[in-house]
Amino acid sequence: MDTGFLRVLFDPGRFFEERMRGEAGLKIPALIILAYGIVGAVAAALMVNVIIAILPGEAQAYAAFGIAIAVIGALIMGYLMWIACAVILYAISMIFKGEGTFTRTLEFTGYGFLPQFIGSIIGAAFSYQIISNLTIPPMTNIEQIAEVSESLAGIIATDPLMQISGVLSLLFVLWSANILIFGMKYARNLSTRDAALTVGIPTALYAVYILATITGWV
Repeated sequence: MDTGFLRVLFDPGRFFEERMRGEAGLKIPALIILAYGIVGAVAAALMVNVIIAILPGEAQAYAAFGIAIAVIGALIMGYLMWIACAVILYAISMIFKGEGTFTRTLEFTGYGFLPQFIGSIIGAAFSYQIISNLTIPPMTNIEQIAEVSESLAGIIATDPLMQISGVLSLLFVLWSANILIFGMKYARNLSTRDAALTVGIPTALYAVYILATITGWV
């Protein structure tokens, strides 16, 4: 595969300017989202394994089914997020009288997920480290399962690696936002200011959510 698209990470302005000279193409963005979804699927499978481990023996027979659902859900969610982000950016850019096709917006939004893919790999590694250190006692009834589940959720949420993962997640979101500013500037023919506002509004809301998660507000 042509790795020239990786230039978008460090020189997004020139990258998108050059992309505008050709036809819109969704192949590479779709592959980026697929890779992002696969990493999310691995992380989801790890979490499902933890949940399965605290269930009674007879319920663990459904482990493969539960993991399959988690993996498929993560893959689908990646594409839904891609489309949703593109729709939101396209809609906000309309306020600034943006011009350009939705296909081009979808394409450039997909490239903006590249930092999220990198961040998801780090997040999955941290999740594996946290989960591998958990000690899960055997359980035989629903009350025990509820107690242990609540305890594990607290342990995971307060783990230093999880806090670091949250901070890194925010940094990768900001990296993506920087890429998307240039993406929307060219995809929707906006000024740099209007492109920054188009991307900055939803990014600020998402950043607040991440900070709230890190600090335990939600």
